[in-house]
Order: sequence, then structure tokens, then C-alpha cells
Amino acid sequence: MFLKERRPRAPMSLPSPRVIASAAVCAAAVLMAGCASVMPNTGNQRVVGGPIVYTKVGHGAPTIVLQSGLGDGRDPWIPVLSQLREHYSVFAYDRPGYGESTGSSPRPRNPCGIATELHELLQSAGVKPPYVLVGHSIGGLYQYAYSRLYPDEVAGIVLVDATHPMHLRRMQVEVPIMANMLESMSRRVFRGTMQVEFNLQQECVDALLQKPRPDVPVRVLTRTVYSPMEAASGFETMVHGLEPNWLPLTGAKGLQPVEGAGHYIQRDKPEVVVAAIEAVTKEAQQREAAKTGEGAQAAASPASSPLAPASAAASASTAQR
Repeated sequence: MFLKERRPRAPMSLPSPRVIASAAVCAAAVLMAGCASVMPNTGNQRVVGGPIVYTKVGHGAPTIVLQSGLGDGRDPWIPVLSQLREHYSVFAYDRPGYGESTGSSPRPRNPCGIATELHELLQSAGVKPPYVLVGHSIGGLYQYAYSRLYPDEVAGIVLVDATHPMHLRRMQVEVPIMANMLESMSRRVFRGTMQVEFNLQQECVDALLQKPRPDVPVRVLTRTVYSPMEAASGFETMVHGLEPNWLPLTGAKGLQPVEGAGHYIQRDKPEVVVAAIEAVTKEAQQREAAKTGEGAQAAASPASSPLAPASAAASASTAQR
């Protein structure tokens, strides 16, 4: 059964306590980034050097689009996808350089470039908008970028312990020791796509603030489990200070701390992530149904009815011209 995870955990996404605490573990994880995904490959887009591989399962609209963190392919979403696929349409992919996506994207590896890459991949795969965008860690930053670049294509957003646009800048100021450790590790341990994405994570984020924010349902899930090092260094305090800013950035009504969950909430508490996605999806469907109902009601108004008085019909005809 494809939903059984058969390989060690993928490289940790920023910010991960294990990446910070153990360069050796991270190095081993990076070496495993090219292992085959245990999700089914249902299609691919050919780019320079090979394919971008994706999984598209289920049915219905809007489609739920999953985006992974730094160094991760699709596999961290297995516990979530296994619960969603029976009732919803779900799309997940390995970004170029991860998992089975061996191709090289022509798009820059900054948040805007990766959001554009996903937009093109969805079009190539025949997955029509609108989408419920779900992103973990730096993948949450990428989905936020997508929502600002293509607001008309977005039906909802679910952020899973997402990397805030100002995360690295704030860390450099408020937790400089940990920022220096991470910077050193990025040079010595991270390789290929992982290193490039880490280095370019701040590019274009300021410009996104000038773009329209979609008016859609949003859930912001945050972890509650931090390592002693993260707590003692001030990293946890810094993260909690940034989290409320997701509300004006996305239009979310509040934060949802997930008890007992570390950075990988989708592994520790997949049922909470599923519940958030279902809530956003259902609210998006209700909004769409309300719009459709309003349109139908307008079409059936007295002014357009064949039984309407002649004066009303004439006025409607004049307005249409």
C-alpha cells in the first residue's frame, strides 16, 4: 500500500531543531533527498534535465495543493493525503532537485519564482483553479507568495508552522548566535537546490506586500513543542513574536497552536491538519455556492422575467446596452 512510509524522514525544513542541533544528521538527510517517493507518480512535466513529478488524486473542487518545506519531497504529506483523497481532489509534487524531480526549473528558487513554477505546473497538469493552498515551513512562505501573485486563483490557505517572510531577518537581529550557526551549516551541509532555496528565501518578499491579498478562509497552525536549545536561545520567543503578523498578511482570524506538535505538525498531528484543510475547503465551497446562488437570483429577478412589466423590461434592455 503506497501510503506506508518506507524511508527515513526527509531533510528538515527551516526552522528545524534537528537541523540546528546536528549537522551530521542533516548531512545524512540531504544525501537521502534523492530517494524515491512512496506516493504514486500520476504525471510529470518535462523540463531541462528531467521531469517535475507530481501526484494528483481524488475528485471535486477546489483542489487542495500541498507544498513541502526545505529539502522535502511529497512524503511528509502522506498521513494527510491518505485521509483527504477519498473526498477531495489533492495535488502534491516534488520541487525540482528533491525526491524524483530530477529536472532543473528555469524559474529562480526564491518564493516568487517557486510560486510561478507551481502555477505553471498546475496549468500543465490540467488542474484548474481555484485552489486551497497548503504549505509547511518554507513551503508555507511559497504558498503565501502564490496567494499574492495569483489571488484570483486562491480559494483558501492553510499554513502549517510556516516560515514567516521576515523570519531570517528577525533571527539575525534577535537570535544572532543561532542565525550564525544556521548560516554556517547552510554553507557546509546544504547542497544543490536546498542551499539555493535557503539563500534566496528573502528575495521578493517585500514586493509581495504591494500586491492584493485574496479574501479567502485561512487557518494558521503553529507548533507548541520546541527543543531546549530553541527555548534557551530565544528562538522560540522570536517565532512567537512573528506569528501574530500572519493575521494581517493573510486575513486569518486567529492562530491555532497545536498541542503536542513539533515543526512537522502534519506528522505529529495529521488529524488537526486534515481538520483545518476540510474546514477551509468547506467554507470555500459555501462561499462559491453563495455566489452562484446570488447570480441565479439576479438572473431570475423581475426585471429579467418574461412576466415583468414592459417598462421594467425596457429599462433592463437599456441598461444592458
